Amino acid sequence: WKEKYPTMVRVTTSQEAYGLPRTGTAKDCPHDLGGDGCLHYIMTIQDYVAHPENSDSSNRLPEIFLSGEVHGNERVGPTSVMEAATLLLEAASCEATSNKKTATHDAFTSEIRAAKSCRQKLIEKGVSDKHRQWLARLVSTRRVVIIPTANALGYFRNKREEDGIDPNRDFPFDVLDPKACMQTIAGRTINEVYREHMFQLSLTFHGGTEVIGYE
Repeated sequence: WKEKYPTMVRVTTSQEAYGLPRTGTAKDCPHDLGGDGCLHYIMTIQDYVAHPENSDSSNRLPEIFLSGEVHGNERVGPTSVMEAATLLLEAASCEATSNKKTATHDAFTSEIRAAKSCRQKLIEKGVSDKHRQWLARLVSTRRVVIIPTANALGYFRNKREEDGIDPNRDFPFDVLDPKACMQTIAGRTINEVYREHMFQLSLTFHGGTEVIGYE
């Protein structure tokens, strides 16, 4: 995605961004190269052309947080947030296609053809012109931070906990013993992201019950 949408997405890990250790052993997450265990990926979607990093407009963007899962055996969330990210990026990229400045008539004609093509593909997916424009506006007017698998180790092992600890009970809320929280890298990853941002809206996925909870 960094190559496909270079002006709209940044991808890092909590290991790279915050210096947190990886989770698990050499047998876990073998697809994550560069060391033993699982990495914890963080994706940020925003319009980096209109709002360059560290610019005044970037600093003023409303922020949204999407968490795919904190319980590794609850599988629907990571797919859901990745599909949502795909839809946002496809719509924003398509909306911007015919707005690029071109030097030649041939290049302009090619862009118009590409714009019509991507719009038609979105329509075939059920995304109307009106909805495409709305999705593109979401990308251009806010920052969306996504952690697809906060409990990366649990997700890989298909286990609820991270090494026997429930990340959803690992936050400094209603805890008498200060050592009884922030024991998981999942919890610490989410905590660091919250310390860095001021989210107006956040959503996390669970599995097993059909309910939308608001608090």
